[in-house]
Amino acid sequence: MQISSLAQVLRLRENVSDMQSQLGDLNRQLVTGKKADTFGGLGADRNLVLSMRQEIGSIESYLKTITQTELRMTAMSDVLTRIDTIMADVKAGSLTTGFDLVNGGQTDLQVLAGLQLDEVVALLNLEVEDRHLFAGRDTLTKPVVSADLILNGDTTHAGLIQLIDERRQADLGVDNRGRLAIPVPAGAAVSLAETDDPNAFGFKLGAIASTLAGTAIVQPAGSPPTASVTFGAPLPGQGETIAIDLLLPDGSTETITLTAETIGPAGEGEFLVGVDANTTAANFQAALDTAIQTKAKTALRAASATVATDNFFDTTSSTPPQRVNGPPFGTATTLIDGTTADTIFWYQGDNTTTPISDSAVAKIDDGRTLSYGSRADDDPIRTALKVTALLAAESYTGLDPDEDEAYDEMIGRLIPLAGFKGVRSVGDVVIDLGLKADKLDETKTRHERALSLSKGLVEDKENADAFEIGAKLGQLQTQLQASFQVTARLNELSLINFIR
Repeated sequence: MQISSLAQVLRLRENVSDMQSQLGDLNRQLVTGKKADTFGGLGADRNLVLSMRQEIGSIESYLKTITQTELRMTAMSDVLTRIDTIMADVKAGSLTTGFDLVNGGQTDLQVLAGLQLDEVVALLNLEVEDRHLFAGRDTLTKPVVSADLILNGDTTHAGLIQLIDERRQADLGVDNRGRLAIPVPAGAAVSLAETDDPNAFGFKLGAIASTLAGTAIVQPAGSPPTASVTFGAPLPGQGETIAIDLLLPDGSTETITLTAETIGPAGEGEFLVGVDANTTAANFQAALDTAIQTKAKTALRAASATVATDNFFDTTSSTPPQRVNGPPFGTATTLIDGTTADTIFWYQGDNTTTPISDSAVAKIDDGRTLSYGSRADDDPIRTALKVTALLAAESYTGLDPDEDEAYDEMIGRLIPLAGFKGVRSVGDVVIDLGLKADKLDETKTRHERALSLSKGLVEDKENADAFEIGAKLGQLQTQLQASFQVTARLNELSLINFIR
């Protein structure tokens, strides 16, 4: 029989110690579910796991950004959808509501517009996660001042109502003739002239077309532009007409058409042909003067309010609101810049970014960003504010019979605006956001799949298999038990026992 050496005993004890260490490690894996406590313990898989964990971190960061962006885009889409609905309601109401004053000189449609303006402003000032969504990059600032400030201003700052009134005075002039002069003729010639040149306000003379017999027409010319109609022989016949185009500040054209009446009496839109050219000229001048004053109180008033509203809302970082250079306003000829000291600046957010969509940008993948900004001063949104604000700002006395037509003229200008005829609409902005949301969802789905695959690979390399550990534990315990038995027997052996 061979007697074990000290080296063999020590080696056996070392093997037992290793097995005990392995047993401890397997028990740790069973409890923690991990193959190792450190990345170094993973051996050759260490670099792969570190790389995949970095990839997982990036994907999770992108998914967090996407989730935040989805929330913001959903809120923005909801806001804009509601504003689009308000515009549709305004358009429908404009087509069906008549001129019936019900409250403070306004129609039902106008009263409702005041409430709608309040709602639009509140919607545009919406905050999500302490972030104003329609303020551009200045997310901490409410983008739009209150509806009351927009309309009424305050003690030192003019609001829209004041700017409309100043502009109306400038456009209609002190005599309500739209800044046109039409003196009583001394003979057979009737002259019609603009009062000032240059002049930013009032009517501008356009072309004159005539079928009047025996009449000499001089088209507008000179500075200020002047036109004339001179009657002669033969005198105009029954039903012959003259049409004078008047250009309005909003770019529209109104035509005054007067028809010769030889029998009498002359009605609206007619002039009585007299016994001679001088009498006919006087009758024509009186009819033309009446027609001009009516156009001034109706079409020009509506155009003036529309332009004043544009001047108030069409601002940029370098273009302040425009207002009449007065007082006096009735004889003013130029516009001036409103200042922060005297005029309400309705938009308070950042408006230096072009295009507007770049005012909000989310990084959603390596080398890929999504621009989804939509500011309160974007043209379609600005139009919604203009429509509701103009309706809410105008008021009537109910005493002037021409106010009905003035109201219709205003409504006629607002219907194409509320319907976004030929221009980008609020609904278009919603559609654009929807397309971007689809791209965002596609990216999110791709990230989620990649994240699942990456996590699966990491788990495969890091996580311990409980069944495999159980099998190893059983095998190791058996080996350890046998080793303990051998060690015990070796510890009992000695030379004396062998001699015996």
